[in-house]
Amino acid sequence: MIIETLIIHVISYFYFQPIGNDASEKEDAVSQSLHFLWGTLFSSFILISLNGFDIGFSSKLLLIASGLLMGYVLYENKIKHPLTSFFSSNLNSEHALHSVYMKNRSIIHFVLHQVIYLLWLFILNELVMISSNLFILAAISLVFLGIFVLSLSILNKRDENQSLSLRAFFKQASAYVVLSAVVLTFLQIITKGLGVLNQSALPADLVFSQPPYRLLIAITFVLLLLMKPTNLVIRAVSAKYDPKKNTALSVQSEQDSGFKGAGAMIGDLERLLILLSFFFGSLLSVVAILSIKAFARYKLITEDPYFSEYFVIGTMLSVLITFTCYALLFLMLV
Repeated sequence: MIIETLIIHVISYFYFQPIGNDASEKEDAVSQSLHFLWGTLFSSFILISLNGFDIGFSSKLLLIASGLLMGYVLYENKIKHPLTSFFSSNLNSEHALHSVYMKNRSIIHFVLHQVIYLLWLFILNELVMISSNLFILAAISLVFLGIFVLSLSILNKRDENQSLSLRAFFKQASAYVVLSAVVLTFLQIITKGLGVLNQSALPADLVFSQPPYRLLIAITFVLLLLMKPTNLVIRAVSAKYDPKKNTALSVQSEQDSGFKGAGAMIGDLERLLILLSFFFGSLLSVVAILSIKAFARYKLITEDPYFSEYFVIGTMLSVLITFTCYALLFLMLV
């Protein structure tokens, strides 16, 4: 169930939450936690539905989901900021790693936080493997969920400005119920389509003898990784080479020209097309895709050597991550 667990985390953490600076995270602790709650419930409901509401699978996934909720609210509001402050205060100017830390502070914090989340995910997966007793799983789930609700209640009462009304709560809930129904219908159609693909031969170096559900979640997980999480990682790594401004991991940089968000959309499309090129063994298509991207930035590349280096770093990192995700997809399907 590790892939399902990772899908829930990626959707809840990266796609349902507005990624902002540290100040906004402190001010909107309740709102951030609720967005994570809706993301967890949304993705859990979809996965349980795709498995035909199997009792064993549902019990294990609900335990993992409740554990994710508890771990999120405790880590984000009790551990994250003290941990960040600990590194900032101990890696002072006299420390040998100070310069490295200062140059890569945003990506170090990001990786550190995600590693801790992943460790908790693996612990939860081991926990559901230890016991198959449904009553024990349900009891542990209730404990995790109780801690989450209690922590959220304390956060909601701590600052009146953060308090969330019942009207706003049910408004969010109704929106996500509709979204869940639409996505579930769409994924069920795709699952049936993948079942048909298993009967045909495709020009791809992957094994299509897997059940449609396994194929669906593997592809979904890779596509989720290639979008927003990859954009954040590339922005964090290449930020210090940006000739225009120094951007933080959680702040989307504004461009001097072009539509806002167009760069992220171009990156998403680029990685999707490159993944399809790897998938069908057409490496020449990768050259064409990168050539189109370079042509769009031709003037800046030729006139500004600093921008050309920044452009190459971001592009090569994007291709590297895409290839890594393709390899991950291959490993999940063989």
